[in-house]
Amino acid sequence: MPTIVCRQRVPVFAEQYDATLDAAFELLYQEKSDEAYQAFMRLIQTHPHDENAYEGAIVALLQQTRWDEAQQLTEQARATCPNSVVLAARQTWNWIYLTRESEAYPLVVQLLERGYRNPDWLREVVLPLRNVLICHASDPRLVSTKKQKRQQQLATLLKGIQTLEHWLERYQFPIPDEPVGVKITLSMIARNEAPYLEECLKSVQGVVDEIVLVDTGSEDDTPRIAERFGAKVIRAEWHNDFAAARNIALQHSTGDWILVLDADERLAPESKQAILNAARHPQFVGYYLEILNEIRDGDIFMHRIVRLFRRLPGVRWEGAIHEQITPSLVERQARIATVPAQIRHLGYRSEIMTRRDKIRRNIEIIQRQLEREPDDLFHKFNLANTYFTAGEYEQAAYWAEQVCPYLRGDEDYAGQIWADWIGALLNLQRYEEALQVGADALARGIENPMIHHTLALVYLQLGYYQKALEMLEAAREAAIRIGLLAPDGETLLAGSSYVGDVGVVTYKWRFAYGRALRGLGRYEEASALYQRLLRERPNDPILLLDYGQLLQVQGAYDDAESLFLQLAEHESYRLTALQLLAKLWWDVGDYARALPYVREVALALPHEQAWAERWLHAAQETEDWQSVAEAYAHYAAQEYPLASEMYINWGRALWQLRDYENALRCFTAAIELNPQDANAFLNAGDALYQLGAYAEAADAYSAGIERDPYNAQAWFTLGNCYFRMGVYDAAKIAYEQALAINPYHEQTQHNLELTRERIRFTAA
Repeated sequence: MPTIVCRQRVPVFAEQYDATLDAAFELLYQEKSDEAYQAFMRLIQTHPHDENAYEGAIVALLQQTRWDEAQQLTEQARATCPNSVVLAARQTWNWIYLTRESEAYPLVVQLLERGYRNPDWLREVVLPLRNVLICHASDPRLVSTKKQKRQQQLATLLKGIQTLEHWLERYQFPIPDEPVGVKITLSMIARNEAPYLEECLKSVQGVVDEIVLVDTGSEDDTPRIAERFGAKVIRAEWHNDFAAARNIALQHSTGDWILVLDADERLAPESKQAILNAARHPQFVGYYLEILNEIRDGDIFMHRIVRLFRRLPGVRWEGAIHEQITPSLVERQARIATVPAQIRHLGYRSEIMTRRDKIRRNIEIIQRQLEREPDDLFHKFNLANTYFTAGEYEQAAYWAEQVCPYLRGDEDYAGQIWADWIGALLNLQRYEEALQVGADALARGIENPMIHHTLALVYLQLGYYQKALEMLEAAREAAIRIGLLAPDGETLLAGSSYVGDVGVVTYKWRFAYGRALRGLGRYEEASALYQRLLRERPNDPILLLDYGQLLQVQGAYDDAESLFLQLAEHESYRLTALQLLAKLWWDVGDYARALPYVREVALALPHEQAWAERWLHAAQETEDWQSVAEAYAHYAAQEYPLASEMYINWGRALWQLRDYENALRCFTAAIELNPQDANAFLNAGDALYQLGAYAEAADAYSAGIERDPYNAQAWFTLGNCYFRMGVYDAAKIAYEQALAINPYHEQTQHNLELTRERIRFTAA
């Protein structure tokens, strides 16, 4: 079942007109509205007082829902033809469907008294006006605090109702026996929705008079929560058919109007009065409400759907999934309006979708629908969109290709499915195909900012930054044309016909624009955009990532570090942030600031040797011996091969930390790897000396000197060992040898004098 596009049905009150208007009226009856409008306007230029040409042009505008222009033309026409009954009737029709009943009533009565009885006018103006007055008179919420004033209002309304009914009866127009009132029923279906239901029901308090909830098998407190709010709970089996469940709820509803919410939806507080006002206007059979689907915090996908409608005989839901009431309402040839009300939907948040396994459930239901109706484009669209949401881009691209070429282009989901197709190809890195699909969409006149925005992302990926900017500008222009954005290009407008992601003309637009500017080297402009985004979305991880990298390019390292640290608070981005922080300071050679980040990355990626080596290097450069020792322990634990020199460095770090035993083990390992390494023996001697093993230390020093006989420091430390052992003659020889190599070694000279004194003392 495809989405119904509700074309504006507007009666024509002109009953006779000049033959010169025949062709224009034929276009009008064929709903070729734009051509008809142009034809009528050309005729008005040559016949400026032709009331029927004016009405034809007005109706052509109304068919296109160009209400403001239609009203302006009506006023102009009535000024030109002040005695025209047809234009007066057209004015009352406009007012009724603009909910300006108080302006319409006096003119309606005048026309009735003049004997005007066009049956379409009686049906479309007089009867709806009478019904509106009944709703106002019966609405208990209109009770004024000033009782006398309320009684006067009620008397005026009752008199108006009697007057209109008098004329309808006089002109023998039947008054249908249909429900006319303001009682609102909240109609719901639910299963295991206890975590969400209470907030939903709270959001409609003061709006609905009755709650009907069909429970399809809850195992939690869903029924009890509903009953606590006074709901009528009907238990029914679930048959994988949303329309069937909603129709059960409809059967048990008694309200004049039905408001439909799911448990994971909330009526926006500022929308309550709009719903109450809407129920006083039964000239409409239903209302579109704006659904704000929260994908994640601040990420909104917007669409419109009929969620408030009159409970009329024969009105039923259709469709096992993505069910709709609209087709049933459209069959009644009545107008569906838009109410400035919003519903916030939480159910598309990834954590909720995962918990409920909604994606798999939806795919199964849609596939069953397609088995029954294999050519239905709406089912195919829903399947493509569900796969896209699930990140299954091959399937999304396949099903989008089964839909897009066969659309008229005026379906409310047309822009979304074309954007899904481009986006799926983008994610599959099939960039040229994505550009071709986008060009096809634009050539077909699909006016949706999502298409331009997704194409901009393709150009960004390809590095065509100027083309990306052009596409983003086109997205903004399209948003202004369809009424999503005000002419300033910044202010979001409510009530547009837009279906799609709001972010593509707000923060996502600015983000993509900033990326393109950055790619073009226009850093200052990009930075200004990022700063604005940071004020709007101070904790957006992608923004923190991108802006931090831009600041790094600009040399604002401290500011970049601040953003990357904020990014690290997001668990899924923590490792990326740490790598960026490590690289930030590593690249400028500030190893002290790089060290803590390098260490964390190395620990997080134990099997990436390069990070372990960076940790070793940064720790050694900063002489952070604790970190050096920890880095070598980590390196060895991964079984990376250690050379003799690395064991020596590890040992020296441990020696600095006074962990002489483990230092000795490292030096011993170095000796085993390279027995000719004098440095290994000398460092082993240092460790043994600190452990008080002077004889063993002397042996190690001697081995080191054997391999490096011109090392003054080695002779000096050997002399110290002999001195500690009391072998002063040997100590004297070692010190003298050190001085022979380095006569300026003051400590050696000092120790040699002490040794000579000890020898003299011993000899005495």
